[in-house]
Amino acid sequence: MLDAFGKNGDMGSAFLLFNCMPKRDVVSWTSIINGFERNGCFSEAIKFFQKMITHEDVMACLVRPNEATYVSVLSSCANLNGGGALSSGKKIHGYVIRNEIELTVFTGTALIDLYGKTGCLRNAVNVFNQMVVKEVCTWNAMITTLASNGREMEALDMFEKMKMKGQHPNEVTFVAVLTACARGKFVELGLKLFQSMLHEFGIVAIMEHYGCVVDLLGRAGLLKEATDFIRSMPFEPDGSVLGALFGACKIHGAIELGTAVGQRLLELQPWHGGRFMVLSNINAGVERWDHATDFRKAMAVAGIQKIPAYSLMYCKNLVALLLVPTVVENCLSNLWL
Repeated sequence: MLDAFGKNGDMGSAFLLFNCMPKRDVVSWTSIINGFERNGCFSEAIKFFQKMITHEDVMACLVRPNEATYVSVLSSCANLNGGGALSSGKKIHGYVIRNEIELTVFTGTALIDLYGKTGCLRNAVNVFNQMVVKEVCTWNAMITTLASNGREMEALDMFEKMKMKGQHPNEVTFVAVLTACARGKFVELGLKLFQSMLHEFGIVAIMEHYGCVVDLLGRAGLLKEATDFIRSMPFEPDGSVLGALFGACKIHGAIELGTAVGQRLLELQPWHGGRFMVLSNINAGVERWDHATDFRKAMAVAGIQKIPAYSLMYCKNLVALLLVPTVVENCLSNLWL
């Protein structure tokens, strides 16, 4: 029942049922933690894990987490907003080490993902090197971690090592390596890898792969090639593909193309306030003030509000959230904690 409530997004009922249970074993604890993680309640998942490892069953024995528990709680740490993600993840990793728990494929992969998303590259590499057994998901996590932390060439080297170890790349692998090529602006290599998906590995490209190639071409300033590539797609591009081209137009100052792509994006995603803002900023950047104002007005008419930007400031063990108001009269005096 706990699992069913979690899958249906009814964590209120799951919580009530859990509290009424006379006996809670590792399965029930893992189910409630997994439910919170699945529904984006990451802080609650971490709190319940902390309760779990100090909870005694009817035999006065501590309930020991299993692999599924670790994967759920580490995923919660990786997706937690704010400054607590890394510290929470390190505490759980420390628990694993202190209790001499085997670094299994899925637990190790979850740790790599956590450290990659929190920018702790050295820890991710250490976990990867400590793992005795590595599956495709492990290699994917490590390639993604390297690519997202400015180590694009190392990510591609890891891809080559993966193949040398006899691991067969999958769809996720190619999202990671194409992302590495895009961020490193390795255009020729990226296009070659895209072609190799089907010809060498029998993998049919999905929307995400096409989006990566558009990003690859766009970052390199090859906007015509990116546009032609979109036109050659076997299906209609979604918001992620057009968004990649839209972002490239902003970077390279392609006003006309950017406006056309932005208008199409607004048809696909009328609720996306960021599209209005970028269109306004693109036009303001070339002093087309009337157009810039029109997009701001259209955003207001649609009832979309701009979410204030924020930054996290760290001071010793304290984390402060610094908000930037929508209307800034004085860049310094109008900042608040």
